[in-house]
Amino acid sequence: MSNKLVLFFLTLTVCFPGRILGHAGNLDLNGGHYWGQSYHCHVSACEMPDTFDFSRRARDSLLTDYRKREKFFNEDDWSFEEDFDGDCQSTRQEILILTSRADVRYTNPRNCVVRTGEWLDEYTGELFKVAVKLEVDHIIPRMYAHTHGGDRWMPEKKLAFANDPLNIMLVERREIRRKRDRGPSRYLPRDEFQCEYVSLWNQISEKYDLQLSTTDRSTISRLNADCSEANLPQDQ
Repeated sequence: MSNKLVLFFLTLTVCFPGRILGHAGNLDLNGGHYWGQSYHCHVSACEMPDTFDFSRRARDSLLTDYRKREKFFNEDDWSFEEDFDGDCQSTRQEILILTSRADVRYTNPRNCVVRTGEWLDEYTGELFKVAVKLEVDHIIPRMYAHTHGGDRWMPEKKLAFANDPLNIMLVERREIRRKRDRGPSRYLPRDEFQCEYVSLWNQISEKYDLQLSTTDRSTISRLNADCSEANLPQDQ
């Protein structure tokens, strides 16, 4: 991660803790919401997440149905289009500015929204000069984190994950739709970026103590082995 991105993340988590610690009030599709490490129902048909069932296994297994946890996902808990430092630039705009290979131009004199620059979409290898053609992608998707243990995180950890520059890429919209919330066993970017991609999955999952599915761990291990072998010096 570049020094500029590190400084940006530290600004979010250290200088503006009030925003990071904020609680989202909207309900999820299940009719409830998380409060810290608990879950509150507000409608009669509301269910409790299985992660709060104390009789379940401590760790997920091959039989875990992650899809059942999706209805408990609340966008507000994992928000990343925030202006934490009050400079009128959201996380997306900050990342556009920090990662552009050329001087950026804005849509208005206040420099709130980036219009043009030059960005490499690492997933596809394409270059883009118009900001609206790119969207924020989380390397480990927010929904994936939620369904794989992140639902029980404290609010500040969810927001830190959603705004961590280590976990954010600028990617062409169609490629994001192709990836969706899939892990490495079901989606990989172009060949030239796969080694770095699975390495980032490792770094981010370890940083946030995130439990990956068995199939994704297997794919990451296989690719890491392939990448290590490819980097070995060739016999003369």
